[in-house]
Amino acid sequence: MSYKLPNLPRFGFMRAVLRGLLMVAYASAPVFGANNSVDIDTKGSNTSIYITQSGSGNTAAVWCGLSGGVYTQHNCSNAEIDVDQNGTSNVARAYSQLAAHTGNEYKIEQTGNDNFGYIDADDDLNDMDIVSNGNNNDAEIYMKGDNNVYSIIQTGNDKEGEIRAFGDSSNFSINQSGSGEHYAKVYASDSADNNDAAITQTGSGNHYMLLNFYTDDYDVTASQSGVTNKSITATYNCITSCNKTVVISQTD
Repeated sequence: MSYKLPNLPRFGFMRAVLRGLLMVAYASAPVFGANNSVDIDTKGSNTSIYITQSGSGNTAAVWCGLSGGVYTQHNCSNAEIDVDQNGTSNVARAYSQLAAHTGNEYKIEQTGNDNFGYIDADDDLNDMDIVSNGNNNDAEIYMKGDNNVYSIIQTGNDKEGEIRAFGDSSNFSINQSGSGEHYAKVYASDSADNNDAAITQTGSGNHYMLLNFYTDDYDVTASQSGVTNKSITATYNCITSCNKTVVISQTD
C-alpha cells in the first residue's frame, strides 16, 4: 500500500502538537528544507503528537485511530507520538490501524539519509522506540498486545531490524552497529507472553538473526560480532519442563 503525503513546504522545520482533535503547528527555526511533508489524522482524545523535521525530502505520517486510512470505530486515546528526523529523504510512519488502543508511547528518531522507521501499534500501554543514526537503515515494529516494551537502535549504515509481536508483557530489543550489513528480526505469536530477548549485532561481517517465539517465559540474550558473516534462526516452542533461559553468541 502506498500513501501520498501532501507537499507542505512551510513544515520544512516544524513541530506539530496534537491534543485530541486540536493541532497547533509552527516553525521553530528558519525553514531549511523546502519539501518536507507531514500528514496527521487522528481520532480519540488526549493524544499528543510532536513532529520535528530538519533537512529536505523527509516525510512523516501519523494515523492514530484509523483503519486502512478510513475512520472507523477504532479509537486512539492518551497516546504520545514523537517523530524527529534530521537529514535527507527519511520516512517515518506512526500508525495504529487494527484495534482501539490507549496509553501507547511511540518514538521515531532518525538522523542521516534514506532511513525508514515504521511503528504500527495496537492495544494498550506499550512503549516503542526506533532510533537510527546513519544512512539507508530500516527499522519496523508491528505489534498488538498490552504492556510491552520494544526497541530498535541502529548506528551506521545498511541495517535492518524488525519486531513483529502479538503477545503481552514482553521486552524485545535490537541493537545494531558496526560497518557490516546486519539483519535482525523478532517474531512472537499471540500465544507468546512474558518473553524477553536482547539482540546485539556489531562488527564488519554481514550478520543475520531470526528469533521466533511461540510460547511464554523465555529470556534470550543473543549476539553476533566480528568480521565473518554469520546467520542463525532459532525457534522457541517449549511444551513442558523446559529450561527457558537461552544465550546465543557468535564471535570471531
